[in-house]
Amino acid sequence: MKSDLFRGSWRDGWFVVPHHVLFGDVDAFGHVNNAVFFTYFEWGRTQLWFELTEWGGATDIGFIVARAECDFKKQLAMEPIEIATRIGVMGSSSIEFLCEIRKGDGTIAATGRVVVVLYDWETQSKKPIGDDLRKKVAALQA
Repeated sequence: MKSDLFRGSWRDGWFVVPHHVLFGDVDAFGHVNNAVFFTYFEWGRTQLWFELTEWGGATDIGFIVARAECDFKKQLAMEPIEIATRIGVMGSSSIEFLCEIRKGDGTIAATGRVVVVLYDWETQSKKPIGDDLRKKVAALQA
């Protein structure tokens, strides 16, 4: 069952989740520490995943991260931001998530790319992307 707590919405081909930089995200220099951007990517990716699938619990995150990268463009402070995520290339068992962190005025603070591999937690092995998920993604990209 999907929850109202997942407040993301579709905009221009991106799944956009409003967020606010928290005090704990900021380092001694007064800006968001570089490692926190990956946590923002994770939040956006998780929200998009639950938009595509059913929410049930932590093991319903049916993938593991294989690669994550970030290009930092602008500093962030304690301010409202948007986490925008969309799906890029889909392989036989991998999915590429493209990410943007946007400041309140729309300026892009960071871009990222995260490749995940669908994963079966019971067998501890990768699994292929099913036709159902491919159809859902294709419908969103149309």
